[in-house]
Amino acid sequence: MAHGLSDSDMKKEHFDKQHDLDDKLDQLAQWIKESRHFIVFTGAGVSTSTGIPDFRSGMDTVLPTGPGAWELRDHNASRSKKAVVLNDMHKAIPSSTHMALVELQRRGILKCLISQNCDGLHLRSGINPKYLAELHGNMNLETCSTCGAKYLRDYDATIGRLDHYTGRKCDKPECGNHLKDSIINFGENLPSNELDKAFSHAEKADLCLVLGSSLTVTPAATIPQRVAQRNKKLVIGNLQRTPLYSMATVNIHAFSDTIMQGIMERLDIPIPPWIVRRRVRVTREKTSDDENYEILIEGRDPDNTNIPFSLFKSIEINSGEKTIEQLNKEPFIFEISKKKNSDSINIRLHFFGHYNEIPFDLNYTNASNIPKEEEFYLFYNPMIGQWRKTTKSDDFPL
Repeated sequence: MAHGLSDSDMKKEHFDKQHDLDDKLDQLAQWIKESRHFIVFTGAGVSTSTGIPDFRSGMDTVLPTGPGAWELRDHNASRSKKAVVLNDMHKAIPSSTHMALVELQRRGILKCLISQNCDGLHLRSGINPKYLAELHGNMNLETCSTCGAKYLRDYDATIGRLDHYTGRKCDKPECGNHLKDSIINFGENLPSNELDKAFSHAEKADLCLVLGSSLTVTPAATIPQRVAQRNKKLVIGNLQRTPLYSMATVNIHAFSDTIMQGIMERLDIPIPPWIVRRRVRVTREKTSDDENYEILIEGRDPDNTNIPFSLFKSIEINSGEKTIEQLNKEPFIFEISKKKNSDSINIRLHFFGHYNEIPFDLNYTNASNIPKEEEFYLFYNPMIGQWRKTTKSDDFPL
């Protein structure tokens, strides 16, 4: 069973004085500018400002989310009703830390983001998975136990089984075997591909920034430790002192958001607003009798079109003034008669609505007007409640 921190000194939270913090951020920003291989290692502390509690913060923590989950369990205590906590992690909006890391990765400054978090916020924020190593899994990702195919879900893919089976099966016709969630429980081995990626970057890194991690969980904590062992710069940003405190080049005691906002100001790089990113594929094929069109609507990973992404709660198909079909589960496949090709077609996409996304309408003058294959992005700004349809991966709404 996992526990909180047993050493009371390790639970104590520290805050740098403003002039010390400024000096440390000035130095870190300069190191980032000079770095040739900059990596970041994140823990639960980067998500507390979004309303997701961490695990090891003490009973007297200043965090609005309150004590860590394991700290509460060790004290047989309940979370205070005053705690600012989300009941549904899928409603969490990526923090300024998440979005700052996205921008640094997009600009090629951040070479790899190594994360202990399984809340899915790094992927949701827009980090390209090519530059992300999720050591402890992702609550939105499941994989085929046989062929290794990946499936992203806009819902919690876990059902709490110790064997990790989700009850769903691989969509590939040549496979069809059982899917497993990707969460790594205590005592289980970390995924070798993610671990190899993380250590590969640790061997190249000349600067590693740790954000919001107690660095008490191994083998994950050995990744930033490896950077220090190579006599490269290790900067730890955490309210509590960590086991690697004496190995760090600099220890910064401040909130992750405070650190990243200060760094981005010094780098003169604006932190972008968060946008909901979706990729949709529409395909049209003739049926075997050549009398109907078969239409398939799919979600896809915005960064990798080969990975299916379950995006839709339901899909409604309207022809003319009439609703002809309502689909409530995947696969979203329907047929339209070629004989009624004069009727307009409206396909209304209903999302899971974690961010109050409004439905999106795909309008076609007739069935033949539906492309044989069309792939596009839908970007949603939750602050203004509008979608933008585009074929460009970076054409975000204002």
